[in-house]
Amino acid sequence: MPQGLPRPARLATTGVKVAVAGAVLALGALGPSPAPPSVDHSSTRTYRMLDAHTCSTTGFDPGQQPLSAVVRSPAGRLRFVDFDTGWRIFTARGATTLVALCLDEPPA
Repeated sequence: MPQGLPRPARLATTGVKVAVAGAVLALGALGPSPAPPSVDHSSTRTYRMLDAHTCSTTGFDPGQQPLSAVVRSPAGRLRFVDFDTGWRIFTARGATTLVALCLDEPPA
């Protein structure tokens, strides 16, 4: 029984996700797409977490591929998650929000 998509297909899919997320982060909300990531500018903890995991709320230079994300729960709790989880949260428009994309390896 197959184990899902072959590695080249997974990499291509991830590349498309990164390109779309980067474009949305760089350009802001486009039409009916989700709102851009929110950052509580008064939170020192937020800045420390973003700095610790090499995160950006506005996108990265070409050739830099985010591998992880920081999200905020409805209660305000920050979590460092893998890119796919961050992508699902970004597109779901739920109470949990995407704060930033990160270059660090995702948590195990």
